[in-house]
Amino acid sequence: MTRQNGTKVVLVMGITGAGKSYLIKDISGSDNVKIGHNLESCTQVVENIQCQIGDQSVLILDTPGFDDTNRSDTEILADIAESLVSLYKADCKISGIIYLHNITDTRMRGSSVTNLKMFAKLCGEQSYRNVVMLTGRWGSMELSDAVEKENELKWRFWKEYIDAGCQLDRYRDRNDLVRIFESFLQKPPVVLDIQREIVDEGKTLDKTIAGEYVNHELENEKKRIEKELAEIAAEYNDQNEQMKGLMDEDRSKLELQLEKLQAEKLVMMDSHRLAEEASKAGMLNQLQELEQNWEQQRIEYERSLERAMAEKDERAREKAKLEAVEKRLREERNYREEKKGFISRMFRAISNVMLVAAETVESPVGEYQSNFP
Repeated sequence: MTRQNGTKVVLVMGITGAGKSYLIKDISGSDNVKIGHNLESCTQVVENIQCQIGDQSVLILDTPGFDDTNRSDTEILADIAESLVSLYKADCKISGIIYLHNITDTRMRGSSVTNLKMFAKLCGEQSYRNVVMLTGRWGSMELSDAVEKENELKWRFWKEYIDAGCQLDRYRDRNDLVRIFESFLQKPPVVLDIQREIVDEGKTLDKTIAGEYVNHELENEKKRIEKELAEIAAEYNDQNEQMKGLMDEDRSKLELQLEKLQAEKLVMMDSHRLAEEASKAGMLNQLQELEQNWEQQRIEYERSLERAMAEKDERAREKAKLEAVEKRLREERNYREEKKGFISRMFRAISNVMLVAAETVESPVGEYQSNFP
């Protein structure tokens, strides 16, 4: 899954028949969304639907319910986890999560409880601020009955989630959806527990909170089947042929269920691939970060070196200027001293010449006077 620049991601969850696909078709206007009209699931794998909410591009993830008619909860968990991990690895976080419930459901079936628990364990409390617990099909029953059912959900089945930050809302028409989606677009995105556990912590799917819950349910189911098989084996020899035939049929069905449970455990074991891929992606991200840090440090070093060299060159230029000034001063001083010496020598030479000349003039006169007393 490639990253969509500026695209917001919204996750839609809920039991089979809650109306998830209808909701997505309503908000997206897409004709590619298949809508079911019975209890058989139309969405058997996670599907991505791209649409526009105002000027914002939105990617909607349509997820199968954990009571899927054709796939086990383990397979569905692995499929959802793989899609969410791929999103997180592509740096696409979740802007909103819708948990959809049919308001006409008169009671919380076992599948409803399972889906609700799986939703909570996949998302984690830190993401509840981006969750809307949404009830749909308000036009299918009397308003007073629908409000009564909503209050039962609010104060009995959903209370812990609402108290922890989830928002309760109604889906009556597309305007409600637009309002809800627009509120998602204003919120900071979140990282779900399943994403953090697999990608950031390197856990395998079976070691995540959601995976451990599914494993626990599988183990309970395995114990139940093994107990029934043991009871059949203990009573088998005391039965007549007709009863033995019926017990053989029951045993075959139970053994088939046991094989299915083993297959589901294998699916969980295969989840190591998710963690390995996420780990590789994490290592790649770390390498990329190291390369980026190294490149940044290299750039900073080169800039520091350039500044140091520039400062060195400036100091060298200043030193050269100073040396030139000192040299000029020395030359001027030497010139003055040489000039002074030259003048001094010339003065002495002139003085000597004048002295000699004076002596020469004085000497003939004296000699003339000596000849004439």
